[in-house]
Amino acid sequence: MMLASWFKFAAMGLMVALLPLAQSSAGDVPKPVIQKGEGDKCVEDTGYMRRNHMKVLNHHRDKTMHEGIRTKRHSLKGCINCHATPNAAGQKTVLGKDHFCQSCHSYAAVSVDCFQCHSSKPAANASARPVMPANAGTSRHLAESFQQPIPAKSALVNSTLSVKSVTGVIK
Repeated sequence: MMLASWFKFAAMGLMVALLPLAQSSAGDVPKPVIQKGEGDKCVEDTGYMRRNHMKVLNHHRDKTMHEGIRTKRHSLKGCINCHATPNAAGQKTVLGKDHFCQSCHSYAAVSVDCFQCHSSKPAANASARPVMPANAGTSRHLAESFQQPIPAKSALVNSTLSVKSVTGVIK
């Protein structure tokens, strides 16, 4: 019994002795490099954007893709145009270990999937036209595309497909 209490005492002493080592190693994690944007101020409070930028960007994406509403206030393109900084080659970007997006996302161990589709560099011409029509992805755009005649390839398909006929089948 006395041996068991001695082991407990030794284990507690060892933990207390190793505690400063654990605390000192926590400070060795490099902090992210957060460079100031080019604008006067962010579109929202800095603290709010640090905590909620993904929610803001997802909300903007959904409004754009599902409802066709395009605004500049919370657009990813606006973020990139403001926060991009030159890399070693002199090109402005938000990716790279010392650049705005990648720096924080690496620190937080979060993967950035925005740039699988979007450019990480600011637009050369900020007034560039979008590739898709402004109403692409909206219900009106989809309805217009369904009202286009489908060429008949067989005797079974001899009419045009319309939104009314599609909704009638679904109901």
